[in-house]
Amino acid sequence: MAARTNPSANQHDLDDLVFFKMGAMSFQEKEIPPEVLRDILRASTSSAWLGRWRLLCVTGEDQRIKVVQVWQDALRKMGRIKDVEFIERWKVAPLFVAFCQPKDFQPFQWVSAEYARIYGIQEVGAAVRSIELKGLQHGIGLHGIMGLVVPEVNGGVKAMLDIPEDHDIVFFGIMGYPKEEVENTFPKLRDVSFSEKWANPLQLD
Repeated sequence: MAARTNPSANQHDLDDLVFFKMGAMSFQEKEIPPEVLRDILRASTSSAWLGRWRLLCVTGEDQRIKVVQVWQDALRKMGRIKDVEFIERWKVAPLFVAFCQPKDFQPFQWVSAEYARIYGIQEVGAAVRSIELKGLQHGIGLHGIMGLVVPEVNGGVKAMLDIPEDHDIVFFGIMGYPKEEVENTFPKLRDVSFSEKWANPLQLD
């Protein structure tokens, strides 16, 4: 007979993962073992009901450096010199992940194409969260990059990675063992939630 687990201990472990206190902003020059990489990336498939997204992972050192250089070239053209210096640290990160999905969707049963596309983006969000949690289990952080939505950066990175023109990058992240850690803070539930009706505060904490 299998030994019983302690529910409170499991809950504590889950809270540590979900409300992780320290997020990665730079990374150690340390590769991710193949079995750990497989464990992390496989978690993304838990969120593939429509399954229109595709995951592109970049692990080769030369390829990672080229991606960062293309990114830096775009930032220089935009006059973002401080940002050029900041992302130099990404060159040693062992894993880049790009979640992409088609620009055009077909209707899904009675759901319009546009709504199916929105749901596809929700799937990507869930897949990202899954690999983030798996990464945290192994002491690996995920730094999501907002800057890739800028067209000047987006176009160069897509071309560098041979991503088809008919696909969008929905999420781009850098993963690795944290070198510099920045403390994360989370809002109070009552500050971001309502109860029963809009603008009626939720009083749970």
